[in-house]
Amino acid sequence: MSKIKILPEQLSNRIAAGEVIERPASVVKELAENAIDAGASSLLIEIENAGRKLIAVTDNGSGMDQDDALLCLEAHATSKIYKAEDIDNIKTLGFRGEAVPSIASVSRFCLKTRLQDQLEGFEVNVRGGRIIESRPAGCAPGTRIEVRDIFFNVPARKKFMRTNATEERHIQETVYMLSLPHPEIQFELIIDGRRIFSSPAHQDLLPRLKTLFGKQYSENMLEVDCSLDGVDVKGFVARHGLTRNNRREQRTFVNGRPVEALPVFRGIRDGFDGMVEKGRFPPCVLFVDLDPHEVDVNVHPAKREIRLKHDYKVTRAVAAAVRNALRQAPAPAVTVDSTLPLRSILNGAQIDYQPADAEQDTLDFTINVPTEGQSVIKNSSGNNRTFVPKEFESPAARDLKLAASAGKVEIEEPDEPEELSVVREVPDSGHQKIEYDTSTAAASQTIKEVEENTGHVSFPGGEALKILGFIDATYILASGEDGLIIIDQHAAHERVMFEKMLKGSTEEPAQRLLLPVTLEFTRAEAAFIEKNKALLAQLGFEIEPLSSNTVMLNSIPASLRQENCGGLVRDLLANLLDEGRAGKTGIENVARAACKAAVKAHDHLSLHEARSLLRQMAECDMPFSCPHGRPTIISITLSELEKRFGRR
Repeated sequence: MSKIKILPEQLSNRIAAGEVIERPASVVKELAENAIDAGASSLLIEIENAGRKLIAVTDNGSGMDQDDALLCLEAHATSKIYKAEDIDNIKTLGFRGEAVPSIASVSRFCLKTRLQDQLEGFEVNVRGGRIIESRPAGCAPGTRIEVRDIFFNVPARKKFMRTNATEERHIQETVYMLSLPHPEIQFELIIDGRRIFSSPAHQDLLPRLKTLFGKQYSENMLEVDCSLDGVDVKGFVARHGLTRNNRREQRTFVNGRPVEALPVFRGIRDGFDGMVEKGRFPPCVLFVDLDPHEVDVNVHPAKREIRLKHDYKVTRAVAAAVRNALRQAPAPAVTVDSTLPLRSILNGAQIDYQPADAEQDTLDFTINVPTEGQSVIKNSSGNNRTFVPKEFESPAARDLKLAASAGKVEIEEPDEPEELSVVREVPDSGHQKIEYDTSTAAASQTIKEVEENTGHVSFPGGEALKILGFIDATYILASGEDGLIIIDQHAAHERVMFEKMLKGSTEEPAQRLLLPVTLEFTRAEAAFIEKNKALLAQLGFEIEPLSSNTVMLNSIPASLRQENCGGLVRDLLANLLDEGRAGKTGIENVARAACKAAVKAHDHLSLHEARSLLRQMAECDMPFSCPHGRPTIISITLSELEKRFGRR
């Protein structure tokens, strides 16, 4: 008896649905693509309960007659291709004829359609892939498809759906990606009776960019228009300096189809060569058009990926288009109010600036009774106060530091205290306490305060530490009695910031901004901030919504610098969205994402800053790994060094 059997049609459709229909956003994508292929000039998308209860797509396209309304529910029934050669020349978004029967097999499905020149339409009702009813019906010209109770008959798939916020975010991004290549089509999205966005038809893409992503986004984009080797590249790319910490805002399309194509991403990277630091990605909306015979769109069930016959042509054309746009970009014109302080202007412009010398107002005082290390200051009101002068750094010492930094050599400053003594305490718990030795009276009070606040930590070696210098402006080198200690400055600072933010979440950690920062996000991102506003506020991020896609940042955690705080919030949000962290995941994940603002690799630290970082690590509960699990410290013992040098 044969073991191989042909599956029933309903079962094969459910298997196909598992490949094509991943989540409610997949239903929106397939139905909207069919509407666009039908020549619609207006699309209305309605969502209830994140698509669990209802997904409805209404268009004013060509519509169908009774025969086509029934045939479209059959597997592989399509009007897009008729012969084998058509597969190599696909110009439509849909072509397989799988989407509609797959959707109908896992939902309660209702189709209403009417031809433009007919007075009467037709309705078909399907439940779990089985036609329940078909009859003439009154409806507007075009097609309306309602999908209710998705995955009602596939509980295993239904339980893997994410939270409403996550599913709604995917739906919104899907609609954005469908609307960008078609500004001539009106799109309207309604979720739970609330209009998320409505974008009227327009021949120019720029108004749609402004509607979807905000005025600030659209004003910082450069137009791209270039043709090379038979490849046309059009769209918009960000000006110099506007970057994100992920590739989500690099929206790319090939022949009108939203896809993830590595040759296109490589072209964007090559076009910005030397202008964007590693790990940063400039936003863009790029449309690549080429001969359909050179594109294979039939390589992914959901058609998210494509295969290109000549990758290098596309990469070269995209790189040339981006490079030309950046080269022809006009210089930015800036008008500054002279009454504003310099620091406020730079903060508002999101410029990371650190003055060489401290900026302070002129003080009216006289110095009397000078003593070693101290002076008595008499101000204009006649009051006296003690003044401890700032540590003086001679020009020669400053030049030596600059030379050391440029040549990546070790430096020592014998006049400054460098010894950090580690004393074992609480032997029953196996912990150690880090204490700090100093030889000058001026620093004794500071060191005493650090000792009093130091917690019990497990610190490798248990000996005195001495900072030797830096490697590649990334690693701090310290010596001890038992060997060499190497500290990753970024990982160490992340751990310090992470624990400070968690400990400060109940201690009023916010620092108010002198000038609040106005930020524009997509509507999905702004909605995410609104839903998690209380959680962010616990850590010190006070964010006030101004409109559907604009917020005002009023304060940030005290442990963070104010420079480029707007960029920090953008990166924080991107990290939370990337890892699927909704509000229910808690303060710890928000703090972990915020720690991306820590000192980076290749940031030059002074010796004083390096010592301060080590002292703060001593106060951490878990100083030996960053919040993401990477080690902060490694130790190379003397015995290991002796083995390496052949002494043993």
